[in-house]
Amino acid sequence: MRTQRGMTLMELVVALGLLALLVATLAGALGVTVRGTAAMDARAAHSETMRIAQETLRRYLTQARPVRWRVGQREQVGFTGEAEQVGFVAVMPPWPGEGGVHLVRLALRDGGAGKALVLQRQPTAGEQSVFAFGAGADETVLVDGILTLRWAYFGLDPGVRRLQWRTEWRAQATLPKLVRLDLQLADPTAPPWPPLVVALPLEPEPR
Repeated sequence: MRTQRGMTLMELVVALGLLALLVATLAGALGVTVRGTAAMDARAAHSETMRIAQETLRRYLTQARPVRWRVGQREQVGFTGEAEQVGFVAVMPPWPGEGGVHLVRLALRDGGAGKALVLQRQPTAGEQSVFAFGAGADETVLVDGILTLRWAYFGLDPGVRRLQWRTEWRAQATLPKLVRLDLQLADPTAPPWPPLVVALPLEPEPR
């Protein structure tokens, strides 16, 4: 009778090679799944940050009021808009935080991961006609890791007497009609931010 043969050395090597290939394939598939899940989680976190930041910006900008300041011999509205920051006077509700009239500034600053969009607010009783924030002012980082940020302002340009977008709004008699924010994050995997355009409260045009 023929005796039963065991596995030869060559067959054992081939079997071990196939097993290693199978393990490597499964590990690669698992790594792709983990990376895909992490990318989805990061994208969802970016989207949530964007939603909260845009809601906060819209809430503050729509509370801007055409408070008049006298600077020297001329009167101007309490609103200063530049390419990387905007300051205005807003009437805030009593919750969350302290309500009433506030000086508000949204400015681009150096942050932990590049640039950051910072919200500053400070109660005011009209005792000053400049955007000077003391040590007790509230400060909150709305968005971190910013690559580029630009504000723009739509309103009447006194020089050409027509409505147009401008890169600054300083020492004017009225608020701009619209404020626009274009923002790009430094993280290439982050979803793009759509431009934020906010209509400010209407007020009579100067005669």
